Amino acid sequence: MPLFRRNKPASPPPPQQQPGTVQAPAASSSAVSAEDCTTHSPCRELLAVPAAQRDSLLRLILGRTRDLGPDAISVYLNDELSARLVMMGPGESGAVQRAYAVPGHLAERWGTTPPDLLRRALETMRGDDVEVAAHEQGETSPLYTVIDQGVSGAAHLVRLEQALGVDLPNGAIVGIPREHQILAVPIRTARDISTIEAMLNLVHDVGSRAQDRVSLDVFWLHQGRLHPFNAETKNGRLERIFPPDEFRTLLDALPRA
Repeated sequence: MPLFRRNKPASPPPPQQQPGTVQAPAASSSAVSAEDCTTHSPCRELLAVPAAQRDSLLRLILGRTRDLGPDAISVYLNDELSARLVMMGPGESGAVQRAYAVPGHLAERWGTTPPDLLRRALETMRGDDVEVAAHEQGETSPLYTVIDQGVSGAAHLVRLEQALGVDLPNGAIVGIPREHQILAVPIRTARDISTIEAMLNLVHDVGSRAQDRVSLDVFWLHQGRLHPFNAETKNGRLERIFPPDEFRTLLDALPRA
């Protein structure tokens, strides 16, 4: 069992960046004139998409929270990662092959709201070709691998319960080694906490060699928030993690077997 330490201090989420909810576009960024909106990219490309096709082209993609602009529509996961709303649109060849970030001011132009666009994107993602496999681990919960080689990739974190087909009332231990891969162990008993070290080793093995690496850390995904463990290792062995206080409270309440 790893040695627990008090979580490393982190700055509080900025206003409107609540866990697992919409990061609303700044009000000033929504004041874009209709003329401007039709002439600049990505609005020019997105407005060219027929209304009947919009929902089928909406997706979420995982990205760095710091890279979000003031007019982004996104689901905040933590200070490092958010899932941004995009729409597939025509590239230079005219084919649907490029993901355009959907600006917040387009929601009003389309007669809807950012939360509704996110809901539509999540509904569309339910039909994506996602490969989910469960690997039994003896006395602990299975290790699930989620692979999506399409647009959304690891953004299926936002709908992990639906992707796995299991309830996660206590959340899951999660690794995101690559942009298109999620590793997850549902937390059901205290024994599942012992899988953190194996998960960390797997994340390092996969992520250290990947050009599309997301993170070499392991997380606790719970109620829409992605809590980093900030795991520390020595000679390839897990020495300590820095979970939030809520995780410690959960551990005390979990059944032992």
